[in-house]
Amino acid sequence: MARFNPTRFPPGFFDLPSDAGQSLPLDVIAAWTRSNQSREAARELLAPCTLRGIVVATDCAGLTRLSAERSLIEILALVSRPKELIHAYGRAIGGQPLGLWAADNTLMFYPEGVSPDHVVSLLLALLDRVREECEVGVGVCVHAGEFYELGNGLYGPDADRVEAVAEDQTEAGELLVTDVVAHRLGETASFTLEPRDDLRERFGEVLRVTAGPRLGGVEASDFHYPLPFTDEFFTGLHEFQRTRRTSVVPRPAYREGAIVVIEQEREDRDVPELAALNDLALAAGLKRLANALLGEHRGSEVKTTTRLGIYQFPEARRALEFARAVREALAAQGVQVRVGIDVGRVLVFELGPGLRDVAGSPVNVASKLAQDVGRFGVIHLTAQAARLAGLADVTAARTLRLGGLSLEVVAVE
Repeated sequence: MARFNPTRFPPGFFDLPSDAGQSLPLDVIAAWTRSNQSREAARELLAPCTLRGIVVATDCAGLTRLSAERSLIEILALVSRPKELIHAYGRAIGGQPLGLWAADNTLMFYPEGVSPDHVVSLLLALLDRVREECEVGVGVCVHAGEFYELGNGLYGPDADRVEAVAEDQTEAGELLVTDVVAHRLGETASFTLEPRDDLRERFGEVLRVTAGPRLGGVEASDFHYPLPFTDEFFTGLHEFQRTRRTSVVPRPAYREGAIVVIEQEREDRDVPELAALNDLALAAGLKRLANALLGEHRGSEVKTTTRLGIYQFPEARRALEFARAVREALAAQGVQVRVGIDVGRVLVFELGPGLRDVAGSPVNVASKLAQDVGRFGVIHLTAQAARLAGLADVTAARTLRLGGLSLEVVAVE
C-alpha cells in the first residue's frame, strides 16, 4: 500500500517555501500532491525529466576507516582525484554528470547512442588508471534503464538499483554490471563475467567483469566534476595534492557537534512512476517537519534528498531530542524512519543560497548507522554520542564492524 496519500496527512504537510527547492523539485512535488495520483498523471509529470540509457554509479572504498586515520583535508584530496578521472573519462565518450558529487559517490549518464561495450571498456581503462594514480580505490556498477532526473537527484527503481549496488556491494577496483547490461555486451568486444550470486535475492542478477578490452585513445581533459564545495576550495585541493601544505587550501568552516542522518521508508517499487513521485512528496514532508523542529532544538539542515535528510547540532542531546521528535511525528502519519547519530568535527560548505554540503567522519558514520545498520523505528548512536546525549544505558552498546572500523553502537527503540 502506498505510504503517500495527501488525505492522510495534515493540510500543508507537503508545502514548502520557494527558497527550499535547491535539492528538491518543488514544482513537480506541488503538481503531484494536487493531482489525482494516477499512473497517467505521474507519466505526464515525469516525461520531461525521463532519461533512457546507461547510468554508472561509483563509490569510494574504505572512506569510513580513512576518515579515522587522516585529516579531513587529506581525505577530501584523496577522494577528489578519482572523481576527476571518472568525470574526465566519462565526458570523453559523451557521458553526462548527474547531480552534485558528494564526498564518496558519483553518477554518470550515457545516452542510448553510447554502446554498453564502449562504456565497460572505458571503465576498465579508468579503473587501471585509478589503481596506478590514486590511494583510494572505487567500486563501480553499470545499469541500463529508465531514470528520472529531478532537481539534483536521480530517481526511480532503476536509479535505486544501480546506486545501492555501487554504494553498498562493491569493493575497490570492482566493476559490476546488471543483467540488463550483461545481455547487451559482446556486440563489438568480448568480456569475461562472473555472477555475484550473493546479490541475486536483493538486486537481481549482477555480474562482475573480470576481463575485457581497455578502451584506448581516451582524451581525458575535463576534470572539473560537479563540486560539493566551491571552485576556490577545489583549486586549493589541487595545490595540496601537489605541495602537501594545508595552508594552500582556503580556510573552511569547521564545526564541532552532532550529525543526524534520517532515512525514511521508501514507497513500494511495483509502479516506478508512482514510487518516484511519492518518495519525493514524502521527502518534502520530512523537510517541512524537520524545518519546523530545528529551531526548537537549535539545529540546522545540511540537505534533504529523497533518500535521506542530514542535520547538524551543537550538542548530542539536542540531536537525539530532534531525532525522537521527527520519528514520533512521522510515525503518527504511518511513516517510519531509521536514524544514525555521531559526534565530532565536520566541514560545512556553503554552495549558494540555501545550498550546503558537509564532509567528515561523523557524516560517514551516521550515514552507515542509519542506512547499513539501522532498523526502521530505531535510532542508532555511537557510544560517544550516546554518552554526550546523557543516555544512561550506554553499557548496553554492541560492537559493530562498519567500513573497516570497530564501533560501539547504542540503539534507542
